[in-house]
Amino acid sequence: MDSTKRTCGLERIDVYCLEFAIPPLPQFLMAGHAVRKPGDQHFARVFGVYDLLLVTRGTLYMTEDETEYEIGAGKMLVLEAGLPHFGHRSCLEDTEIYWVHFVHGHPATHIRQEHIPWSTLLSKGTDEDVEPSSQQRMYLPKFASVDVQSIVPLLRELDDIHNGLNVETALRLHLLLAELFAALQTECVRTSEPEPSLRLARAAVAYLNEHWRQPYQLSELEASLHFQANYITRCMKRHIGKSPLQYVLHLRLEEAKKLLGGTVLGISEIAEKVGIRDPNYMVRLFTAKLGMTPGAYRLMLRQRKGE
Repeated sequence: MDSTKRTCGLERIDVYCLEFAIPPLPQFLMAGHAVRKPGDQHFARVFGVYDLLLVTRGTLYMTEDETEYEIGAGKMLVLEAGLPHFGHRSCLEDTEIYWVHFVHGHPATHIRQEHIPWSTLLSKGTDEDVEPSSQQRMYLPKFASVDVQSIVPLLRELDDIHNGLNVETALRLHLLLAELFAALQTECVRTSEPEPSLRLARAAVAYLNEHWRQPYQLSELEASLHFQANYITRCMKRHIGKSPLQYVLHLRLEEAKKLLGGTVLGISEIAEKVGIRDPNYMVRLFTAKLGMTPGAYRLMLRQRKGE
């Protein structure tokens, strides 16, 4: 985002979201609730934490790093750690505000809603992993209208618990913060109208998730979705990163990994269970993806368990 001064009232600045690498999740600091009176104005500061603001009535006027925001009823804004902000105008009426302060170990980045890779496949992991995947991300609207009915109850409970915080309720406070983030990320999804090619890619994924154990027939996918195979393939490769066949093989190999670690089934039996008729073909696929044969992978898991 450029550094020129902009006003964000009715403009479509809400197409931006904040992207956070997780884990760990952002950490809770404090929550609050207040009603600002006419004439009240937010003071200027450079804050080292994130400040999530939600207005339920009235309007709050805030400037962050030369961008002006009019946060009306039903709107939220996340003020970013390290950026200067201040109230550039006094409240004109009673203005009810909820806020949550939180910190995160890594700076957030800006991403347009339509560029968020919702459908990108992430590694499922196994019971042998010793650290989480580094691919995971969470997204919060930067400035947006939100579903107040679903968000405000979480904010009220956060405020109530924070006001009477004790050892028994401390964990609930952090769980509520995670629920709040999940609800706000849902707002990112809800307000992002997917383009037709993305809708088709998601429909193809849903079909393949249900039928991946069956013999792969691209013609059946065509018949189910009423689109030509070439177009379905282009849409999936663009939005999912895999063709329909590559996606099916991905699901089959992920299941094979689980069976190798959790059962004593032979390679031929596992190949049959995951829908691959030729065990030798499964061995070649497995080796190409993981750099080792299924037998070597199973041995590695057993050795780790022994250690």
